[in-house]
Amino acid sequence: MDTLPPIQISLAELVLFLGASQGLLFVVLLLFKWQRKRIINLHLAILLFAISSEILHQFLLQTHYIYQVQPLVGFILPLDALVGISLYWYVRIITHPELDHSFKRVFAHYWIFFACFLLSIPYWTLSFEEKLALMSTGIIPEHWPPLVFYSTLTQVPIKIVSFILYLGLAVRLLLKHRQRIKKMFSYREKVTLNWLSYLLIMFGLGLLNGLIVLFFFQDYADKTQVMGFMGIFSLAAVMYLGIMGLMQPVIYLRKEQSFLELEQLEKNARSERADEQPRYRKSALAEQDMQRIATRLDDSMRQQQLYLDPSLTMPKLAASIGVSPNYLSQTLNSFYQVSFFDYVNGMRVEFAKALLADENKQGMSIIDIAMESAFNSRSTFYAAFKQSVGMTPAQYRQAQAADTANAS
Repeated sequence: MDTLPPIQISLAELVLFLGASQGLLFVVLLLFKWQRKRIINLHLAILLFAISSEILHQFLLQTHYIYQVQPLVGFILPLDALVGISLYWYVRIITHPELDHSFKRVFAHYWIFFACFLLSIPYWTLSFEEKLALMSTGIIPEHWPPLVFYSTLTQVPIKIVSFILYLGLAVRLLLKHRQRIKKMFSYREKVTLNWLSYLLIMFGLGLLNGLIVLFFFQDYADKTQVMGFMGIFSLAAVMYLGIMGLMQPVIYLRKEQSFLELEQLEKNARSERADEQPRYRKSALAEQDMQRIATRLDDSMRQQQLYLDPSLTMPKLAASIGVSPNYLSQTLNSFYQVSFFDYVNGMRVEFAKALLADENKQGMSIIDIAMESAFNSRSTFYAAFKQSVGMTPAQYRQAQAADTANAS
């Protein structure tokens, strides 16, 4: 009986183990947190499980623990196919809850994983040494039986093409989300999903690294060192995705989601009727109707100061003034020709200008004025103020103080 290689655990391998363990812990937390309305957690758990399993497998290989648990060698072969699919569905549900997320629709995408699973069965019938050779070198031996060789080889383009496709679709959904939140929310905090943008960039870099290794380092003797960068990407993705995913609240609540669903139905109806090309012909909202809604909107906003609600959304404002969200959206876009975000924050800036110019408010800090004006962050306040006024709040306060001193 051959002597088994000794177990070798360095700091790098220990980090791999801790990263894999943390990722699997995130999976458990997400599944326990899972609710019917938070099915998004299921896709996030699948994504984390796939990445964490690959990290764990890498740990087993590098430490030679794989010789102690030989049946586990190569168990991750089809799991790569899950990453792109689950990432896409995670982004889709969190950014577009009004779309069809039925089991039938979801399963139609996950068939790629099941196909790779079936294609992996011939590989799993090989001996431990043969399976280990593929996992260690990444090279499919040509002397393998044709069924094993081609079933394993076929998975490579399937995984690459599907991941590129789903990553591109995820980026597209996120860009669309960023375009439409300005007509739904009066704030950006926790709805712009900047962290998700960084995650997609991280996956893009990981994809680039993998393609470089595949096309330029396939015959490189120390290829495993180059592939080590994939472990870094995986570890970073697990920690970042797990923490931010658990912290991310629901973006579209019931009112906002109902509006999106109605908007989607109207969009489908317009696409089915080619003769109704004008954007809002279906609703038949006349100019005088928009004038009446605009008057009611301005009166309510100025008298009740509805804009001082830091969590104000377009459906919430529509309910406050007694009009449908769709009619309010049309009025803002067609009559005012501004987005909901710009309209509300324009009023908040005017309120902040009054505070900055008030001699009795000179003791208030800029951040206090931002919070008083219903801005949720200093950066958002500064950006909106400078865009509207052309100077920072501090500069505006100094200018007002100088004008007052000159007048006196």
